[in-house]
Formats: sequence, structure tokens, C-alpha cells
Amino acid sequence: MWLIFSYSLPAKNSNARVKVWRRLMSVGAVQLKSSLYVLPAGPGNHEHFQWLSREVEELGGEAVFFQCPAVENMTDLEIRGLFGKERNEDYDRLCEEMQTFARALGDQPWDRDEKVRELKAALKKFTRRFETIRDIDFFPTGRGERPAMLLASMSERMKELTGVRPGAGSQVMLKKEDYRGKIWVTRERPYVDRLASFWLVRRFIDKDADILFISPKQEMESNARRVYFDMAGGEFTHREQMITFEVLAGSFGLLDQGGARLAALVRAIDLKEDLEGMGEAKVLQDLVDGLVKITPDDYELVNRALMIFDALYTTYQGETP
Repeated sequence: MWLIFSYSLPAKNSNARVKVWRRLMSVGAVQLKSSLYVLPAGPGNHEHFQWLSREVEELGGEAVFFQCPAVENMTDLEIRGLFGKERNEDYDRLCEEMQTFARALGDQPWDRDEKVRELKAALKKFTRRFETIRDIDFFPTGRGERPAMLLASMSERMKELTGVRPGAGSQVMLKKEDYRGKIWVTRERPYVDRLASFWLVRRFIDKDADILFISPKQEMESNARRVYFDMAGGEFTHREQMITFEVLAGSFGLLDQGGARLAALVRAIDLKEDLEGMGEAKVLQDLVDGLVKITPDDYELVNRALMIFDALYTTYQGETP
């Protein structure tokens, strides 16, 4: 079920048009056509459109909204795709700002107290932004996991600066045998870092490892057989400026020549670095993007992606340093 909202305002009242547009964006509505906006049907969204109708009329305009089971010339999947595109762009902008801040924080010659103050303020601001986006992420695509991991990384950095926990340099090398026979758990619709990380597990830690996918809104449960990775709060996830692949490889001492080359490609794609300057990374991204589009089943997606990483690793490992 969908709620469709349409409105008109006097052309001369540009301030009013901007005000209404901002309100529509703040509640998560997406544009269907020139003056048609849509939200999933529900009591909360119904109330949003009621208030918007009143605001439009108070501003001298006209508004109408109605509920319908379907849009005749668009499928539900296409409409959901519009919501996913908008929220993905919101998450990507947030990630870019957070990464810019993290780099700047590392470059500043501040003392610890100054860094703690700056980090605390940024963590509060970015958390509020993330929660605002998440509240209107009606059809999660999994992209929200990345800013959640960056927030978790910032929180860990805060603990290190305040002496709550030791720094990354004190990490103890883990034993592969302690992680065999486990179920490796991550979010649905895995992308390059998650796919490459599980390849690392299958190739070097446990060749029979199982993987389990959970939805973006599903909480982690305490289970000794489960290892959570590439998700906020997971045992292996983004840490500081390292992607999950790098954290996992470093934890088990797995970065040989081939693994290091793969890590550079995965990092470039995951952190949206200069892909045009790294031709191999752009090709890998295109391959993974294609696999994601033609493979709706996550488990089949993993099986197909493992072959790509196997092929690349074998090629890189055989090259002369």
C-alpha cells in the first residue's frame, strides 16, 4: 500500500515551495513524477501527509493525498528502488563526511584532550545524522551498515584516546583453529568487502566455513558458534581507517603478496578512493556490481564471487614481486 501526495503553490512564493520540499525530504518521501510524492502506507506517514496538507493550505496552496494498493505504470519493486537510491545517497554523503573528519583528526597536531573534544562532538553529530536517515530508510538495501561501522570505529577511537581500552598496536595474533567450525554472520546483500572477507575465511581460515545473512534491522545474538563480521559491533569489522578485509587479514597474519594486492583493490572500492586511477579496482567493481544485479540469492552471490577472488589471488600470487 502506498500514500500518494500532490500539492501546488503560487509560483511567486519560492520560499514556501522550498519549505514544503524540505518537509517532504525530512519524512523520507520520494518523487514519483513532477508534483507527486510517495510514502509507504502506515499511521505515521499518514499523519505526516496530513500535517503537510495543512501547511500547504496555510501557505496559500492546495494539497491532496490518498492511499492506493498499486501505481499502474510502476511496479512496487521500482518504487522501492526509488527509496533505496535516495537513502543510499544519504548514507554515502554521511560516510564521505565521516571519513574526511577522521583523516583531518589524524592530521591535526592536537593533544589528546583536544582530539577527545573534537571526536566527541563529531560522534554526537554523525550519530544524530545517521539515526535521522535510518528512521526514513523504509526499504533497507544494506548500505546503512557502512556508516554504522564507521560510527563504531569512531567510538572505539574515543575509548582508546580516553584510555578505556588499549590501542590497535596491542592486538594479539589470533589462531585459525579457534575459528574453525564457526558460522560467519553478516548483513544481507553483501558487497565487495563482505564478499572478499568471506573469501579470506574460506581460503585461509576454514575451507568449510558456513555463512549466514541477517537483515539490517535484526540484532546480533550471543552465540559462541557465530562470528559476526563487516557489521557494526561485529568481531571483525572496520577499524580506524582499515576495511574489514584488512582487519581480518591482519588479525590472522594473512597478507601475503596476492592478499595485499586484493586488499588494495577492495579498499579502493569500499572507501570510494580513486577508482579511475586504479584500473583493476574499477574492473573488479564492475564485475561485483554485475553479479549483485543478476544474483538475487545472497548465497549464490557468495559462491560466484569466491571464484572471482580465487582467480585474482592466483594471478597476483604468481606474479614476480
